[in-house]
Amino acid sequence: EEAAIQLLVRLAEGYRSRCHPAFQLQKQVLSCERSLRMWPVPPLPEECCQEAGRLEGNSEACACNSLISKIWCELCHYLPGSACAINGLDGLPSEKWSQLLSELCSTRIPTLFCPRIVLEVLVVLRGINSQCQRVSDQVTASLQLRHRQWVERRLRSRQRQNYVRMLSSVRLLCPMLSLILLLLALELASVHAVRDKGAEEQQQYLRFLKLVLQYTENLVAYTSREKNKWSEATTLTHAVLLRIWTFSEKKQMLIHLAKKTTNKVDIS
Repeated sequence: EEAAIQLLVRLAEGYRSRCHPAFQLQKQVLSCERSLRMWPVPPLPEECCQEAGRLEGNSEACACNSLISKIWCELCHYLPGSACAINGLDGLPSEKWSQLLSELCSTRIPTLFCPRIVLEVLVVLRGINSQCQRVSDQVTASLQLRHRQWVERRLRSRQRQNYVRMLSSVRLLCPMLSLILLLLALELASVHAVRDKGAEEQQQYLRFLKLVLQYTENLVAYTSREKNKWSEATTLTHAVLLRIWTFSEKKQMLIHLAKKTTNKVDIS
């Protein structure tokens, strides 16, 4: 009887549902990462380099890049292997980045008897990823269209200025969305740690995730062909990066909680 119970326990521990939201999210994160790598970002036109340099060198864009690097360096401590030695996404070859994300998304997540709070977190995480995918699809379509119109000299003066703003903004949005995907993958791998939070802490964590979700939803609107609010997208990005950094500094993410739990087990 005991052997039969142990067999059932092993089967339950090894069970992995392909229809579960956690498994679906792992696939969706990798799909979004592949779409980001396919962004057809053309080189800046020579006559626009000065204006683009001014846009990329403004204080808000510089602050965004600095925050992305700081948050990346904080999160990299939770990555497998020697990724901690990498100073930001710019120092990480795309192949290595894809491999790291793939390893994270291959983490086995228990899917039997998921508490309600775990499912609530998964719903918001999937929502964030879906909006990131929409942004990626929109940016890809806009880059292709505007570049073709630029080459064919069919852009009016104001459209040319907006095209330059778009190219500058895209160079910021790509690492930003990659950072969000990394955050999603890490939090997903530790999603069951949310059960160790108190009720108030759980709600605070959900509010944080919904803040990131709202950012991605706004980004979908700002990067749409109808609005083209690329400068506003930078302002929006700076605001949410500050919130993410503050939340991370307070060690309130699931990866921090999971690491504390692991350390307690190691000590005992």
